[in-house]
Amino acid sequence: MVGMHVSEGVKRIAAIDVGTNTVMCLVADVHPEGNLEVVADKERFARLGEGVDRSGRLAEAAMDRVVARLEECKATAKRYNANSIVIAATSASRDATNTHVLIERVWDELKLDYRVISGDEEAELSFRGALAMVPDVSEACVLDIGGGSTEFIVGKGGEIRYRHSVDMGSVRLTERFLSSQPPSSAEIHRGEREVRAVLDTISAHAFAGLPLIECGGTARVLTTLIGSNDSAPTIPLEIVREWRDRLLLMSPELVRCLNPSVLTGREDVAAAALLILDAIMSHFGFESFLAGQGGLRHGMALASADAS
Repeated sequence: MVGMHVSEGVKRIAAIDVGTNTVMCLVADVHPEGNLEVVADKERFARLGEGVDRSGRLAEAAMDRVVARLEECKATAKRYNANSIVIAATSASRDATNTHVLIERVWDELKLDYRVISGDEEAELSFRGALAMVPDVSEACVLDIGGGSTEFIVGKGGEIRYRHSVDMGSVRLTERFLSSQPPSSAEIHRGEREVRAVLDTISAHAFAGLPLIECGGTARVLTTLIGSNDSAPTIPLEIVREWRDRLLLMSPELVRCLNPSVLTGREDVAAAALLILDAIMSHFGFESFLAGQGGLRHGMALASADAS
């Protein structure tokens, strides 16, 4: 069966990214020369961060969902004969006060190491993974709009010269400001003001003249909505704004119907993600962005292969 055999000298890594909204499972071959080949890439929704912004704790039901998704990821890794499994948990796991409960459950039930990574490590791995899948770009500003936070990483090759993480993500923004579905004009204005206030704390100098790569689910959503089959399409600001405005007027049910395979699980937060992306591009003068396929999980696979 395709993808089952591992060539000699190749390290097959299963890299699992546990975010605020999704559990991403990549199985990839890392070749001796360092290039990465995707074998399987699965997206599962768990909404681990549900209510964390308000309560500061992971809900029991959310932890149940994550454990179930990780069990599925472990089965995927076994199916494709992965040499190792690595997990990196991000914003929601960093923010919650009871993450130790989930760490213990994942080990007791699945014998997997649930590792919560710092914002710095997340930035480094996301940058490396993003550029690995856009080989023609060596220097960029990499943006990762997550459910709980948004990462800005600027660098060239393997060297990062600037990173900044803000507590502004699609789930967090929706829970705070866009709770009506679809949101009212007043809610949208309050959300926009909050995003602009956060962006005012970030210096634009580090981004000047660089291409923008978005490496999160927002890139996947827009790539699907515009009907592109390119591996890293260039999407102009006016298209981002067009879809932002359309989604803000739609109920989650109608958003999901646009493309159930991609929008199921993010139908209630996709508009917030586009609101954030539109604000970032406008604020910092980006006329377009590259919708990349690589991200944290790709960087995890490369780093794991380096260490083994």
